[in-house]
Amino acid sequence: MIKTLLSATVAGLVAFSGASTASAAEGETAPIDIRMTLHESSMIHEYPGEDGPLWSGRGMFDFSVLLTDVGEGNEQGVTVFLSVPDTLDVRSWGDGWSCEDTEGGIDCYHPDLVVPGEAWPELHFRGFPSNHVQDTIDVYATTGDYAPAHEGVHYFNDTST
Repeated sequence: MIKTLLSATVAGLVAFSGASTASAAEGETAPIDIRMTLHESSMIHEYPGEDGPLWSGRGMFDFSVLLTDVGEGNEQGVTVFLSVPDTLDVRSWGDGWSCEDTEGGIDCYHPDLVVPGEAWPELHFRGFPSNHVQDTIDVYATTGDYAPAHEGVHYFNDTST
């Protein structure tokens, strides 16, 4: 069910994304570098994992996403889908970003034009886990006619006492 919703949302991202001044070959991934940064607190920490980082702990946590144009052309606007587990309530904010809750996560859009090597303003999130969670948090970002770029982390919220 989640994968079906995710596929539909990602397809919607491609249709919703702004125009790019670069041209994309069919199926080519967006030239966007995605950096997810956990704001360390006493409740959740980042650990190295065999197949990527693990964010683990208990309670509320903050993280940010930085998107950089790593292509050869200017990119006009970026669309982001943050996919989160059902038991994780998430709030978002950032300079110039418009975001709304959607099935399976949050959709965000920023209209700025960026040149190669430049980043859009940082996008911030605050997670409020309501239960035991062992899943992933995934960011999909696209611009123009590109397929979404992806970055994700493993996430574990421990509710044991």
